[in-house]
Amino acid sequence: MDVRTALVVVFTVTLTLAYEDGDDQMNKYKKSMEEAYNLSLAINNNLKNYDKKLRPNAGGEPVMVQVEFKVISFGEIREVNMEYSMDIFFRQWWKDPRMRHNSSAPFNMAFDPNNLIWTPDTYFWNVKNAKYHYVTRENMRLRISSDGEIYFSTRITIVAQCDMDLRLYPMDTQYCPLRIESYAHTVADVDYKWKGGNNRGIEIVSSKMAQFDLLRVATENEASTNSKGSFAKLKAVFSFRRRLDYYVSSVYVPEVILVVLSWCTFFITPTAVPARISLSITTILTTILLSSTVNSNIPKVSYMKAVDYFMLTSFGFIFAALIEYIIVLNTPSVLVDCSYCCKKKEKDAPTQVQDGAEELILKISASPRKLDLNKPSKPTEKKPVNPKDHWVDKSSRVLFPALYALFLLAYAVYYKSKI
Repeated sequence: MDVRTALVVVFTVTLTLAYEDGDDQMNKYKKSMEEAYNLSLAINNNLKNYDKKLRPNAGGEPVMVQVEFKVISFGEIREVNMEYSMDIFFRQWWKDPRMRHNSSAPFNMAFDPNNLIWTPDTYFWNVKNAKYHYVTRENMRLRISSDGEIYFSTRITIVAQCDMDLRLYPMDTQYCPLRIESYAHTVADVDYKWKGGNNRGIEIVSSKMAQFDLLRVATENEASTNSKGSFAKLKAVFSFRRRLDYYVSSVYVPEVILVVLSWCTFFITPTAVPARISLSITTILTTILLSSTVNSNIPKVSYMKAVDYFMLTSFGFIFAALIEYIIVLNTPSVLVDCSYCCKKKEKDAPTQVQDGAEELILKISASPRKLDLNKPSKPTEKKPVNPKDHWVDKSSRVLFPALYALFLLAYAVYYKSKI
């Protein structure tokens, strides 16, 4: 067989295989189109006599709704409003025998099924605000299996209430719940459970936040009973621990620096009144400004927080430095024995008077020749007075740092045990 004949044979075989492959693809395409058409007819037939006001198994066993949601991201946690936000994919599963069909493929569609079939009246008990996403269309998905199992997924951004305890602020850990239950149906009609069991109904995609770390998520089943009956309830609790790095650099370290700066007055001579007073007043005003800045972003609670104890104690040390200078101005610079001073003055007084009288007599009785009135008298030399450290300042240089270091140690140990 020559080369030309071989090429013709290869080309013929390739065309045959391509034609058969094209036929297979066409047949598969026609088959899938027929299945989709039959599935559409089955769904439409089910909806002809469908009453969406009645739950599945009306009058019989309750509908078991399985719940799961995926947290895409957490939003801001606002202490002032006692709330937190997050973006989730909320998913529900339940069975509706009225929507069974014979197709092997499930029915999938992206639309809002609330106006078409019965859906659980699930709501979030402690949500303050929520919204669906509609870009570029409804972020919703409906899937109906052949056995009548319905899967409904939607994307929601929610803002939920969280009762926060700020006694350990900014070293606190907040436990924010999310409660899910039926609005109108009691346990006799609709029951809820987590998909896959407890502690497995929540998936976290991203837990990054600016000021908090997500420690864990706990899920549980509860029953809520009121005057209208008993309602099934699901509860998820998110544990958020506040990051301390920001507060160390912007609150604790500046406050410690202000306290240390107020101690600089102990090394300034007591006669420099403007310098010591201005330094003390400046540190006091700066501390007040820092305290108001810290408390501006948190609610005005009626109890003391950890940061309040630190700020007030530091303010007390700064104010005590000002009081210390007032004590310095009203006490002698050296501790002396008063009884000894009094005796010494009484002993020296007559001698001084006698010496002064003798000197006056000699000047009067002196002859004019010996007494040169035109000669200026020699001024008395004054010895320079070296300012000495006040004994109160010396004591404060040791006492103030020691007490403040003791306070910092006790503060750290106490709140470390609380954390």
